Amino acid sequence: MIFEYIYPDNTKEIISLDFTNSKNDEWEYINSANKLEFVKRFLSAYSVGQKIVLFDAKHKQLLDFYNDNDINKLENIQQANSASQMLFFTSGSSGFPLGAFKSKENLLREVDTLSRLLQGYNIKRVVVSVPFVHIYGILVGMLLPMHLDNVKLVVKEDFLPYELLEEASTEHTLVVTTPLFIKALSKLGVSTSLSSAVFVSSTGPLSVEDAERFEDKFSTNLLQLFGSTETGGIAYKFGRTAKWSTLEHVEISTNDDKLSVTSPFVSAFLLNKKIVKLHQPYATEDIIELDKDGFTLVGRSNKLIKIAGKRISATQIENILETIPEIDKAIVEIVYKKELLRSEQIVITLEAGKKIDKKTIKDKISDYYGVLTIPFSINYVDKINYSAMGKKVLFQ
Repeated sequence: MIFEYIYPDNTKEIISLDFTNSKNDEWEYINSANKLEFVKRFLSAYSVGQKIVLFDAKHKQLLDFYNDNDINKLENIQQANSASQMLFFTSGSSGFPLGAFKSKENLLREVDTLSRLLQGYNIKRVVVSVPFVHIYGILVGMLLPMHLDNVKLVVKEDFLPYELLEEASTEHTLVVTTPLFIKALSKLGVSTSLSSAVFVSSTGPLSVEDAERFEDKFSTNLLQLFGSTETGGIAYKFGRTAKWSTLEHVEISTNDDKLSVTSPFVSAFLLNKKIVKLHQPYATEDIIELDKDGFTLVGRSNKLIKIAGKRISATQIENILETIPEIDKAIVEIVYKKELLRSEQIVITLEAGKKIDKKTIKDKISDYYGVLTIPFSINYVDKINYSAMGKKVLFQ
């Protein structure tokens, strides 16, 4: 693998890699000031089998936990050590981040599976716009390029959409990105053929309309991946289909419409304040509709409401609200209050050019799902931000 780093002034340099690091038996946190140093440190540590801890140093909860607790001295750490080389953490969007121990086999079997999905594309370059501290960034942005033959890994701290488009214009390029970038690229005022490129997107689902708009605009190919930190990859889909297909080696089932997973990619141990053994099949909080042709992802169980008898996810409502011209971004949360007869209501947070009449919002949702009978409130903020992985976040 050849490593090309793009500096902030857009100059490029081929970076030499050193794999002579020594190994110790303890868990080590890799925290680097930039992606250049991270790639060098990670590849050196990974190549010798060092046990690696990864998380975003800006996540104060995790940083405090790590500083207050020696991973090497946690109860049952010896059990996890016997089957693990890396420790990842979830984003913590639904509570304190969950740690997932991954063995080298967990990671490499999934990388091998992904490489077969992409084997028809003759990939020569891999351009990565995602951070490397999350499992998706490591699996697809780092380990997959290492697995492919004679490819160049191209990294920059922060790509702008037009810069990512320029990199994708080079033939036989794989772009590892997020739904946020896919949507941003679709909004660019330029259109060019990227027929020899392929884009991989994860961290959240794209609507069928967004995927169709992107592929049509650039005559390109889009692969979406679905999974989690603890399960690894579960399913994939190409292009504009609504249904997901399970990855090779993955078996799924449902219990009360919740997705359960049996897979060699699933973590053997989790860190949930303490180390616990994970048993398969592993029950997720994802609600799906399963049939012989695959499954449709409805949403997270704690992010679903019923409108006119149909289960609707908060993300679906966000997408609908963002079609209103005055609304730039929307975050929809579902809260449960015992004093409400239905015990739930929608809290909508908007970044908008002006205040929107409640009836406009109610009518827009009702246009898609029928009469909206669930109470909702609206808050306005100056800015809705995105996390490094392209997820919407509010900073108070």
